[in-house]
Amino acid sequence: MWKLVPVVLISLTAAFFYDKFSTKRENLSGYVYKEKILWLIPIIAMAIFAGLRTEYNDTTAYTYSYENFVKSNFDFSNISWTFGDNFGFDAFSIILKSLGFSTNGYLMVFAIITYVIYIWFIHKYSTDFLMSMFLFICLIFTFPLAAIKQCVAVAFCLLAVDKAINKKWFWFVFWIFIAETFHAYSFMYLIVPLLFFVPWQDKRTVMWIVIFLFAGILLRPMIGTVLSITDALGDEYTVEEFSGNGVNPFRLLVCLVPLVLSFILRKQINDPYNEVNRAEGLCMNLAFLNGEIMFVALFGTANYFARLADYFYIFPVIALPRLFNMVNPKWRTLMKICVVLCYLLFFYYAEYIVYGSFDNRYQRITFNEFNFFA
Repeated sequence: MWKLVPVVLISLTAAFFYDKFSTKRENLSGYVYKEKILWLIPIIAMAIFAGLRTEYNDTTAYTYSYENFVKSNFDFSNISWTFGDNFGFDAFSIILKSLGFSTNGYLMVFAIITYVIYIWFIHKYSTDFLMSMFLFICLIFTFPLAAIKQCVAVAFCLLAVDKAINKKWFWFVFWIFIAETFHAYSFMYLIVPLLFFVPWQDKRTVMWIVIFLFAGILLRPMIGTVLSITDALGDEYTVEEFSGNGVNPFRLLVCLVPLVLSFILRKQINDPYNEVNRAEGLCMNLAFLNGEIMFVALFGTANYFARLADYFYIFPVIALPRLFNMVNPKWRTLMKICVVLCYLLFFYYAEYIVYGSFDNRYQRITFNEFNFFA
């Protein structure tokens, strides 16, 4: 726990003063004025924390590959330039090594790209930066320390979502294409244009719920079709892997919170006073998608479907604070206290119970030992 404490405190303190020096709208649907600088502090703290690591989850696999297999001198001869083989990630790694970046410099560059885009997206679209940063820490913060390729791909997909919100469709496709070269599952973001509607305003919300309900129930009979799709994407799975243990129900419940809360608040969502705009409606629907895919993982294997759901893990960070502020003011403070306690419990569960103590799994060099270049 103690290794996480400094970066968590720095990030939340910066977010607290960000909110203090910003001005919110009367109905809490966003900001009239946003503080310009303080949102950068969590980026710096998190990127340094990630960039100094030597061990954590798959970190050693990435660093070993960078040190022993990634070529220098801009030699791209061994790259497979086909989708599904992550050639964008491989090419970028070769560029970094050819420029002389050290192993920790390589980790730091990917950490900076990922956290800059994630927190920029939160800064731009969250209606409650402090609550969003708290949720980001509880749900996502440590994930880029493990899944580098997936998280940088999601970061590029967030740039695509921003372009879609602003109806810049060429750039939407462009950023998904870039993300696809880093991780094959980025194509899922092509669903974004279908999700520009206000939740529960018409039958489309129910339609998506029903689709994923049947997808979960019918998953095992359709395993052959699913395997054909994964083979086309460059991943080889077996029937045994897809019919293995499903996702932890506790994790599923956390992912379903936005969908359940939105159903409870569906009248408030459709109240003109609350002004659910284009961006907020999309983020809510993508947060629901995170829970819906995780529901499918309950019937399949967490190794595959939970990874798909994680592509949309950031959207509850945007959607939940907006929903919290629609709750009756009489109950809002009590509800937020309960939310903080529950997500802290989940954070502790995820980092200290599921895989063992975070402090034992995370090792790092000191800042004085860090060099960008070898």
